[in-house]
Formats: sequence, C-alpha cells, structure tokens
Amino acid sequence: MTVVVTGAGNGLGSSLARACRARGDDVLAIDNDGRGLARLDGVTRVEIDLLAGDAVDRLCDALDEPCSEIHHVAGISGTGRFEEIPADHHERVIRLNCEVPMQITCALLAAEACTTTARHVFVGSLSTFTGYPGATSYAASKDAIASFARALDAALPAQMSAHWGLPGPLLTAHAARYAPDISAAAVRRRQDPDDAAEAILRQLARGRKRIFPGAAARGFAVAGTLTPTLTGRAMRRSLFDKLTAPQL
Repeated sequence: MTVVVTGAGNGLGSSLARACRARGDDVLAIDNDGRGLARLDGVTRVEIDLLAGDAVDRLCDALDEPCSEIHHVAGISGTGRFEEIPADHHERVIRLNCEVPMQITCALLAAEACTTTARHVFVGSLSTFTGYPGATSYAASKDAIASFARALDAALPAQMSAHWGLPGPLLTAHAARYAPDISAAAVRRRQDPDDAAEAILRQLARGRKRIFPGAAARGFAVAGTLTPTLTGRAMRRSLFDKLTAPQL
C-alpha cells in the first residue's frame, strides 16, 4: 500500500517513514529538508515546503496511486512568552500544524486520492491534557488538529478512519530546539522516535483512534485529566519558568 508521511526528513516523521517501509509499504516522504530526505532509503522523496501556495497540489501530483495511509507529522513550534513571539510566527505555527493537514485531507478526499479504507493519522500533543505554557500557539494548533481528527472520523465513509497520535517529549532535534531544559536528566526522559513510531503503527493496526505511543504518554494524559491544576503547575515549573529569550 502507499503511505504518505509529511515531515519525513527528521524526527518522528523520519522514523515513521522507515517503519512503514520496513512494513512493506510504498512510502511517499514529504519534507522541505532535502538533506533529511536523502537519508531515507527505499522511499519516494519529494522536497516540498508545505507552507508554499502550491504545496498541496504538488503533494497530490506526486501520488501515483491512491494512498492507503497518511501521517501528518510536519510541524513547528515557538517557545517564549506569548507576547514576545512575533505574530507572524504564531501564524506559521497554526498554519503548518493545523491548516495544512486540513487542506491536504480536503484535497485528497475531493480528488478521490485515498483508498476506501484509508487511515488519516494526525500527530497531536499531550498538551491537549494539560496545556503548554510557553508554547501557546503550538498547543492551540495541536488541540485543534486533534479536534479536527475526531470530527473527521465521524464524518468519513464507514471503512475510512481518522486517528490522532499523542506523543510526549521525544529524543529529536525538534524537541531539543524548543525545550528550555536540556539537562542530561531531561533528555533521558524523552522517548526514542523509533520506539514511538513502532508504537503508533502497532496501535493503528489494532484500530485505536486515540494513540498514546507508550505508557509514559498515557500516564501523563491521565495525570493531566485527573489533576489538571497540579499538572499545570508542574509544567510551568519545568518549562515556562525556565524560558529566557524566545526560540523560533
């Protein structure tokens, strides 16, 4: 089957592209990082800036046959006090993390470029359960895409489905870039993206709609749901209180 992975040049996207290829899929790997894509073997690599005006058309044109699965992984963040981050960067975060996956989904469905049993997978965040002080537009975009996935799943044809992944901190360059705490202890707590990718595919195969790639992610979600005030305070201490200059 043909699987599309956006953000495939690095991090979780790269891990998912490799895991899908190992599963025997034909993979269409999308990213604006040509060097990152070049490290992937056995896949169709297409360098696309998903924020460009023609990005969605180029992605659809790159498909030789209807896709049976698409993983929307591409995303950016920005950490710092909300008012200190430029408004145009907040806009880019919302657009890439939320609007672009919606536009890609709309285009694929309208063009009948998905199989009748296609699975649409959207990568959200554990911030859904606790907020993310210091990365407010990122948290907003991830909440929005999770809500979109739930609504889409209810509206899709019976054999087609939407899923939302909810990973915690990962051992990736993206996480390191935006995390204020890069101590050895903090880094050790991050999940390997290869492990996260394998967990996502396993749960996807079982038909799970809400996917927690690991016990730690599920535990954090439970804590955020049952003790939101305490979890929010812990997030503020570990993230927001350690922020200095904005990181874009």
